[in-house]
Amino acid sequence: MSETKQAKMTCSMQDCGGSGKSSCQDCFKHKHRDKDGETYKRMMARLKRIEGQVRGIEKMVEDDRYCIDILTQVTAIQSALAAFNKELLADHIRTCVVDDVREGKEEAVDELVTTLQKLVK
Repeated sequence: MSETKQAKMTCSMQDCGGSGKSSCQDCFKHKHRDKDGETYKRMMARLKRIEGQVRGIEKMVEDDRYCIDILTQVTAIQSALAAFNKELLADHIRTCVVDDVREGKEEAVDELVTTLQKLVK
């Protein structure tokens, strides 16, 4: 699909409720990452490490390893995911939320508050 055609599309993504804005790029829930940026590379590397840890646990279960050793590795993955969440949240606030607030899109603050409430349960 051409960029012109895509830009004319109305946002109908389920997450944003089909806001009817001129394009997904105008919808505050649809952002595009700089895939050449250091933050993106760092987050992807972190996810690859977590993926490797999960595969390691799968192998441990297949090999009937000691339950406590498996639980220790699960705890390490949970910590790694929490660290990923913190980094992603910080990046989101520095970029998406700040940009949206500057553009007058106050709904971004409400979304952030809701997200923080879920994260600190």
